[in-house]
Amino acid sequence: MRTPLAMFAAAWLAAGCAGSRAGAPAMQTYPATSERIRVMGRHLREGDAVRFGASGVTFFIRFRGTALDVALDDQVADTNGHNWFTAVVDDGAPVRFRTAPGTPRYTVASGLRDGEHRVVLSKATEGQNGHERLRAVYATALLPADALPERRIEYVGNSITAGYGADQTPVACKTGTWYDATHAWLAYGPTVARRVGAQWMLSAVSGIGVVRNWNSPGPVMSRVYEGVYMEYADSLTRWDFARYTPNLVVIALGTNDFSDGGGPTPRPALDGDAFVRGYVALVTTLRTHYPRARLLLVDSPMLDAARKQRQSEYLERVIAQRAAAGDSALSRFAFDGHFTSGCDGHPDLAEQRRMADQLEPAVRRLMRW
Repeated sequence: MRTPLAMFAAAWLAAGCAGSRAGAPAMQTYPATSERIRVMGRHLREGDAVRFGASGVTFFIRFRGTALDVALDDQVADTNGHNWFTAVVDDGAPVRFRTAPGTPRYTVASGLRDGEHRVVLSKATEGQNGHERLRAVYATALLPADALPERRIEYVGNSITAGYGADQTPVACKTGTWYDATHAWLAYGPTVARRVGAQWMLSAVSGIGVVRNWNSPGPVMSRVYEGVYMEYADSLTRWDFARYTPNLVVIALGTNDFSDGGGPTPRPALDGDAFVRGYVALVTTLRTHYPRARLLLVDSPMLDAARKQRQSEYLERVIAQRAAAGDSALSRFAFDGHFTSGCDGHPDLAEQRRMADQLEPAVRRLMRW
């Protein structure tokens, strides 16, 4: 069974409709591990397939012909679950489409003029929503993808960084699953990275914190961070940090630590000393992986003014403690505003863009990019 992306976005496919599949040369099958395909984000090779889970894992594909199909195995977290992907064809508008078990092949570009084209395929949802295996790409001729930028950014964060609650098309808030509005491609982090000409890797999990999560005591980021799939799990498949060394790590955590939790009664206020200790421990772990990276500690754009002030004070203490230990490559950034217009009080697409507008110049100044 093949699901055409046109079912989700027919208007988008009309952008390059000079050609058609009728009479076109036969499609060839290329393994997902082909050296002609560029992959960005945490992933593993499994035979000829590429397995991944985290939001924002992205494949860059260049081909000759009029159409492109991909073979995806959707391994969802529950039997009624699904995932979302974003496709960008020839630098056009991003189109988000849904995947689910039982549909192994998807058409992500068709009706194009016969010639050279570029497709970007990016996972929009998170590792805790399900894993994926890209098994193959189908095209008339697969060409070597463009080289990825030398600049590299990693974003360590929660639902805000993953793009949760941002995109209410085609599923409005509260009308589908909790993650239908997740759109990593349009979150502030990838947006800034594309603007400054950098790769990105999202190490983000909804609900996660530094010392406590939104509605659970753990596992917190320091534990989950070591895994490939960025998910809550007792047993982790370890990520090889030597495969991606960022120039800059943006850490955007704390919203869930400060939250009242999801229970019927508010939980106790956050222990600030414990938060600082946990944050320093996380930064110390990051330093073992990335001894030369700049670290940018980011305030939450969702907290109220009082909690945001406390978070800022705690982050300043983290920076001071690391400086006393000889690590002076830490900085802090605060978003100007309160961004809660998306699903469940998260930033919507317009606010994610505003966040990117604010963060971009700070990244350029810090990194001299």
